[in-house]
Amino acid sequence: MNAPRLLPALLFAALPCLPMAASAAPSAAPSAEESITAPETHNRELKVGDKAPDQYKRDDQTVTDWKAKGLPAPEKESHWVRMGDHYVLVQITNGVVLAIHPAK
Repeated sequence: MNAPRLLPALLFAALPCLPMAASAAPSAAPSAEESITAPETHNRELKVGDKAPDQYKRDDQTVTDWKAKGLPAPEKESHWVRMGDHYVLVQITNGVVLAIHPAK
């Protein structure tokens, strides 16, 4: 194969890899964090997808003024709670952590 045809052939061969490279990039919002460690979690690391302690599923832990604190609207069946110096979006039904944002 000669040089002028080699470059387009290589570029064409690399096209199927582009969607995988794009999906590997982090997609979290700039203010979101991946994990926290706080006394409220009994000093264990808590990440998105982990189960929060049961006390955070209760309504008395809800941050009601989430909009004033710059947090996005909670998803259906979830609410924002305060854990140390972070706000954590917790699913009410099973306690799964959906998002973590630093408190401002």
